[in-house]
Amino acid sequence: MNKKFFFITICYNNLSGLMRTVDSLLAQTYLNWECIIIDGASKDGTPAYLQQLSEAQPNIRYVSAPDKGIYDAMNKGISHIQPCDYFCFLNSGDSLYAADTLIQLDRQLQAFAEQPPAIVYGDMCEEFADGKEIIKAAKRTFSLKKGMFCSHQSMFFHYRYASLRYDLGYKISSDYDYIVRAVNMLKHPSEMQCLDLILSRFDMTGVSNSRRLSGIKEDFRLRVKNGLCSPASSALYAARSVGLMNLKRFSYPLYLLMRSKTASNNQVM
Repeated sequence: MNKKFFFITICYNNLSGLMRTVDSLLAQTYLNWECIIIDGASKDGTPAYLQQLSEAQPNIRYVSAPDKGIYDAMNKGISHIQPCDYFCFLNSGDSLYAADTLIQLDRQLQAFAEQPPAIVYGDMCEEFADGKEIIKAAKRTFSLKKGMFCSHQSMFFHYRYASLRYDLGYKISSDYDYIVRAVNMLKHPSEMQCLDLILSRFDMTGVSNSRRLSGIKEDFRLRVKNGLCSPASSALYAARSVGLMNLKRFSYPLYLLMRSKTASNNQVM
């Protein structure tokens, strides 16, 4: 029997991005999926669009009401998860990589039929304003102290994680904290599997270095809070992140080269 996938999509005054996300779901040739859209009471026509969409697509539901920010909205989405096999956070502007992405994902999951992984993840395609696309490979071997090993758009969590919530104490880095806590809940490293599959697309035109710098400061705090390393070590990782941020800004090909130096096995270091 094929797997059922559930998507949580949050949005606020980003109707064009939301439509891109929804279109990628509706384009799937794999039909066993549902989506809950959490809108923060947008003023750009999003609520009217969502009402029409939900009437035409029974597997898409929505809530449109004020919230306390991104992670509060994501927690609201989690509370609306219906029984499924895996769920994914695919926010407005994000999209699945291709029309057959879910078919390919389901096919690869069949190999783990006897012991379904708790977390599966894969690669992502970054899209730039000039039309250029770069595949950002997920890390097979990684250290949680160094940051996120995969973009959250390309991660699928088993339904057992439906009770886990985002920490609203973080304004930018709660997704990193969520993944750290999710990985720490694993009983064995084999419960997390990196798939040879490009799962999502991400629009890079809105990326802000100033926002990333604020995230690095939060990353410093969460590493210490989660017991990943000492404050001194966390400061060194923060300095590394600043260096990579600047390298990414001035020479993206070199940044990718530096980032791609990972082993082929799936292991948490």
